[in-house]
Parts: sequence; C-alpha cells; structure tokens
Amino acid sequence: MLTADRIANTYRVETPEGVIMTYTTAGLASRSLAAVIDYTILITFLMMAFTVMSTSNSFGVGNEDLLWALWAVFAFVLNWGYYVFFELIWNGQTPGKRWLRLRVLREGGRPVDGAAVVVRNLMRAIDFLPFGYGIGLLTIFIDRHNRRLGDLTAGTVVVREGNLITLDHILSPVRVQVPPRAPDAPPTPLLPHLERLSLADMALVFDFLRCRDTLSEDARLALAGQLAALMRQRLELPPADGHPERFLEHVVREYDVFQAMMARQAG
Repeated sequence: MLTADRIANTYRVETPEGVIMTYTTAGLASRSLAAVIDYTILITFLMMAFTVMSTSNSFGVGNEDLLWALWAVFAFVLNWGYYVFFELIWNGQTPGKRWLRLRVLREGGRPVDGAAVVVRNLMRAIDFLPFGYGIGLLTIFIDRHNRRLGDLTAGTVVVREGNLITLDHILSPVRVQVPPRAPDAPPTPLLPHLERLSLADMALVFDFLRCRDTLSEDARLALAGQLAALMRQRLELPPADGHPERFLEHVVREYDVFQAMMARQAG
C-alpha cells in the first residue's frame, strides 16, 4: 500500500517495495501563471468563435438573440470542457500546465483518473468565488501542499515534473566513485541473481551514489538503507546488518563484472 509523507513543498510517496518518490508541489506563482496561459487560450477561442458567428451569413441582424444564445452555450461548454478534456488526454495536464511542466496526480502519486478530473474542475465554480479565484488562491496559500479546494475535494495534488529520463539516458555509461575490487577477487560476480536487476534498479543505485554527498546524514542513511533492502530483495539475499552504502557499492562493482562476463559470452 502506498503511503505519503508530507513536508513543506514536497510530496513523498513510499511504494510497497520501500522506494520513496519525492515530488515538488507546484506553488501559487507557477499555478497562477499556468492559469493565465489557459485563460488566454480560452479567451482566444471565445473571440474566434464570436467573430465567426457574427460574420456568418447564417445570422442576420434579426438573429442577434440567437447569436448570443449560441455563443453563451459554446462559452459554457468550452469553459467547463477545456480543463476536463486536456487533463484526461494529457494525463493531468492542460496547455498551461504542460508549458510550465506541472501535472495533476492523485494522492499517493497515482495517475489522475476521470472522476478526479471531473470533480476538481466542477469545484472551480466555488474556487472562483467571490471573484478572481479568491477562495482557490486562499486555499492554495494556506494548504501545505498548495492545493485549491478542488484538489482537496478530488484528492489530487499538482506537482512539478522533473527532467525527462529517456532510454538513452538510462543506457548511457554511468560513472560513480566506488572503491575497486580486491586484487584477488575472482573474474565472476560475487553476488547471485544479478540478471534480475533491471536498468531502472541500477539507475536508482547510480543516482544515489552520485548524489549522496548532497544529502543530509539522516536522509543519506535512510535512503541507502531502503535501496540496499530493495537490492537484497531483488537478489534474494537475507537482511544484513552491514553498512548499506558499502553494500550498494558492492552491487555496482559486481554488476560491472556481470556485464563484462555477459559481453564475453556474447562475443
């Protein structure tokens, strides 16, 4: 079961495997700017629709009431459908959020679903009160995860997206500082079942070893312990009391030996 640990400006999710994912929540400034972009697009569409309707041969001078009625219906559908449509097809993003690399997620880090999208956007009518998103802005300002009333009702949170990780990035050579193997170590890996480690598993280990010096002592030890436990689970090794960072360095060394051995067998 996923659990979330909430601290200021971050949203931390722990998976059943013990891996912690940390998101940075979108603040008032970035969410407001995304809203400005979306409203600019909406207003542009409304002006274009009005221009087309008013200049169409289908509407004469005597049909002004019909023109305004049709435009009002179009404005209502566009205003409510714009956010629902884009957040559904773009998995929690509107053009404004996409431009600023923001995304709506369900609580627990899950992808947003249709029900949550509809609920959070229906609540815009209340968030907008008394005018200019007064309630929504107030709620974002006082909520520790910058959620407006619609987010609180739908169980969603808006987060900043990190840099995209491509397959080329994962497959590219990674260099981390680890002590070398002992000179008398055998040419075969000293750990079993290394073939069960995926590229994503090793990317987690590499990222930690590269960034460990930037972490606080408590965070460094906690994250190393979680990654070491995950690697032991993957390799079907029993729990151990050794230092988790030393074990992760051992995994990197032996994984390199494993890859070299596989390359020799394939070549």
